[in-house]
Parts: sequence; C-alpha cells; structure tokens
Amino acid sequence: MVSRTNQEFLEYLSGKTSISMAFAQVLVNRGYKDADSIRDFLSPSLKNLHDPFLMPDMAKAVERIKAASVKGETVLVYGDYDADGITSTALMVSALRTLGLKTLYYIPNRLTEGYGLNKNGIQQADSSGASLIITVDCGITSVEEISLAASLGMDTIVTDHHEPPQKLPDALAIINPKRQGSEYPFRHLAGVGVAYKLAEALLERTGAEGLLALVAVGTVADSVDLTGENRVLVSHGLKALNRTEKDSPVRPWIGSLKETTSMEGKDLLSGVLSYTIIPRINAAGRLGEAREVVELFLTQDTARAKGIAALLEDQNRKRQQIEGDVYRSALDMIDADDPDSVIVLSSPDWHPGVIGIVASRLVDMFYRPTFLFSVKDGIAKGSARSIPPFHLYKGISDCADLFLAYGGHSQAAGIKLNADKLPAFRERISSLVEKVLDKDEMIPTIEIDAGIDLFEVNFNLIKELALMEPFGKANQKPVFGAKDINVTDYRIVGKNHLKMKLKQKSVSIDSIGFSMGSLLEKVENSYAIDVAFVPSINEWNGNKHIQLNLKALRPSV
Repeated sequence: MVSRTNQEFLEYLSGKTSISMAFAQVLVNRGYKDADSIRDFLSPSLKNLHDPFLMPDMAKAVERIKAASVKGETVLVYGDYDADGITSTALMVSALRTLGLKTLYYIPNRLTEGYGLNKNGIQQADSSGASLIITVDCGITSVEEISLAASLGMDTIVTDHHEPPQKLPDALAIINPKRQGSEYPFRHLAGVGVAYKLAEALLERTGAEGLLALVAVGTVADSVDLTGENRVLVSHGLKALNRTEKDSPVRPWIGSLKETTSMEGKDLLSGVLSYTIIPRINAAGRLGEAREVVELFLTQDTARAKGIAALLEDQNRKRQQIEGDVYRSALDMIDADDPDSVIVLSSPDWHPGVIGIVASRLVDMFYRPTFLFSVKDGIAKGSARSIPPFHLYKGISDCADLFLAYGGHSQAAGIKLNADKLPAFRERISSLVEKVLDKDEMIPTIEIDAGIDLFEVNFNLIKELALMEPFGKANQKPVFGAKDINVTDYRIVGKNHLKMKLKQKSVSIDSIGFSMGSLLEKVENSYAIDVAFVPSINEWNGNKHIQLNLKALRPSV
C-alpha cells in the first residue's frame, strides 16, 4: 500500500488548488508535487507544446517543402496501414494541400507488401512525377529504399517515432525525437504526433490546430504514453472530436464513424475510442488494404464518408471472427498452468493482420513477452508485444542476425525471418528473457495510487478524477487501496463476476469484481479484506450510485 504524504502538505496543496486531499494524494504520488505542476496537468494547454524546430532536421525539412511549394513540385506521402500510420498520412496530406502542393499518398498492403518503404511504392512515386517523398510513421530503417529514391532523383524526408537503428538512411531530413543527440524535450510522440510537429512548423500552430482530431485518434491507437505533449495533443483532439454542429461544422469522417459506432450525441473519451472507432480504422489495414481509410479522413463528401464507414464496419466484423479463430488456436498451444518465460508461437493458418492483437491478449492473460508468427512460403512474419520490465526493441536487436527485417519500440515490434530460423530465435529470445528478468518481474502487480478510507469515496472525488482524462498508458485511471474492509453481502452474478457490499465503520459501498468469481472462497474464509479498486458511478433506471470496480483483494493481516 502506498504511504500517505504529510497531512499538512496535503492540506496546503488542497487549499492552493481547490481539490480534495484524496485527489491531492493521487497527484503527488503521480509526481505532481506543487500547485503549478498540478494546474498544468489538469488544464493541458497548447501553449505548453514544444517548439517544433527543436526536432532534428526540422528546419531543413521545412525549407525543402516550401521550395517544393514555390516550384510546383509533386509530393508523395508514404504511410503505414495501422491507425497511427493512416491518421499520419491523412494529416500530412491535409497540411501539404493547405500549402497548395500537389500531394499523393501511398499505403502499402499489409498482406502483399508488409510494413515500411518498399521499391514498388518508390517506383510508383517516380512514375507519378513526385520529386519529394515524405514518410510518416515509417522510414527510419529504410536505408536501401531511400537510396533507390535518391538514384531516381527524389529527395526523402523521414518522419518517424520508432527506435532509430545504428545506421540511419541517407535521407534529406530525418525527423524523429528519439534520434541520438536530439534536443527535443519529449521522446514519446506517436507517428502522428511527429507528423503534427512538421505540420505545425509549416502552418504555424493556429493553422495546424484543425488537424488535432486526427492526432488524438492516432496517438491513442498507438498506445504511447499519455503524458506531456501527448496529453496536450489528445486532450485538444478529443475536444475537436466531440464538437457538435452547434459549435462548428462536423467533419464527415467524425460524423460517419460516430454514427456507425452508435456514439452520436455521446462524448468520445480515450478509452471509448479504443473499442469503437480505432478497431474499425485498423480493420481495413489488418485485412489488407487501408487506402480507403485515408480517403475517409480527407473527403468532404458526407455520403462517401458514410459509405466507407459502413465498409469498415463490415471489415471489423470479419476481423473479429478471424481474430477469435487465431486466439483459440494459440491458446491450444500454450500450457496455461506453466507458461514458458516467453511465448513464441507460429502457424501457417494464422492471418498476419490479427496476430498483433492476439499477442496483446496473450500478454494480458499470461503476462509474458509474446511473439506470434504467420508463416507462408518459408517466411515467418511476426508481431510481438511485451510486459513493462522487458524492452522489446532492445531484446530483439540482440537477435538481429536471424532476421530479414525488424523494428519497433519498447512494448511492440514487428519481425520478419526465414521460417527455419524460428527454433534458433525461440531459444535465443527465451535465454535473453530469463537472463534479463527475475521471476518476480513475471508476476503482474497492481500499483496503488493512494491509500484511502471508504468515507473519502464520494461523487466529488470521482468528478475530480475525471479531470485526469485522457486516460491511457502512463496515465491509467487511479487505483485506490483500502484496508480492513468487512464484507456484508456477496454473490456471483453474470459470467463469474463477484458482487459484494463493502463496509468500513459506518460507510457501505457496492463493489463489482469482473471475472473474479474464483475469489469467492477467499472472501468467505476472511474476517476482513484489503481491496484495490477504481471508484465509478453506476447508473441504472436513472439512478446513480457509487460502485467500486475491484482490481484485487486479499485477506487482511
């Protein structure tokens, strides 16, 4: 349990910022330890965005693009097929067209071309008369492809957020906050965030603000830290997504996706985006062709936008079915009672477009770094997901001699290798994980933001906690801990959910533990329990009451 901060200091912060002491405790434990930092966190301002020209090669890129505008050159934006890459592409195309540039775009087919720059796309840029290629969410490892572009007389500007390799491509400009020697203060931008910084440098801040809805979608989709600049960008992007016709004309893509996801008239929060709009945007790329999704973001034709949104709805249903088949197949290969230190699985029957999602689900279930490979014609294409203690990109870099290609960052990566190298990879990555991680690091833990008494859990606290939106990686919903709680009523409801009435002194509150029915015996045999929970408001038949969403429980000592 997290210890409480000095009471007098909490009272001081509470008075200075007009928040409750329980909320002040949460913020202090998250690292916000003075009134100014608390105000900045709770009121994210575009004024706090960093100067885009602090990014490596930004001035060089802006100069080249403005020269292209003056000369009437054609530019090709080269993107990626996931939501981050698609929103990055639409954002950059919009920014360049605002400058009057003739702008084309290229999204590779996941199934036939794979990730990143390829010769086909570069040759298409050349045949289309492009003299400048701008990559978004890719390009940092494309040494040979960028050399090919140069040999054909085309300059390349790379915008990317993936970990830079030791050898960088010979591009005209490489804009990536993670580059060695970069003075940019924030390293954790998504691909669409890096693209936005270039747009901001080209259009100035007020000209780029209309692109923030795209930034919000791509940033949340890529599961980067929702702190610092990402918090500012996503906060303002969500405001743009939630504007109504009364405020300003709603862009066709926003209205059409809200309609197909039954979100009309409802606020799109970061968590809601993750299970409504984002899976539909990703569905097209997962099944092969994502070009139409860029068109959805760019079109001003409402009927066309609705047609593409309907197509995405259909593709998402297909994706769900395929994903379910792969998930069940993968589970059959794992010893659930004794999983290995790392999960490495492959099959010729798996669709390469869904193995990343399935890997994420397996990480959630088994808490192990997970590598899934789809094998075809002797080539294994893999997606990997990790647990926080294991840095994926650093780990797979030690296996680089086995790969045809690889890339990624700390918690997600892509790998391509000859299928006959899979046993050697499994042996090496298993040895590495066992060497790097202690056994304790393979046991999931719950971080408690603050210890609390039940009388402190009220509607005002829940309202305060909502000020921490947008929630996501590195800014999860706060988890509270309470000790010595009596259980006055308990039962199993629905599909193995544990519902209880909790009491501490004179205060009683309802609680629900989703999929925690197996803990019923522990509750029955305990005089009192300690609980970890997220407070929420449950609404039923127009009535609202507080409910604790349980994350863990144990018998009190």
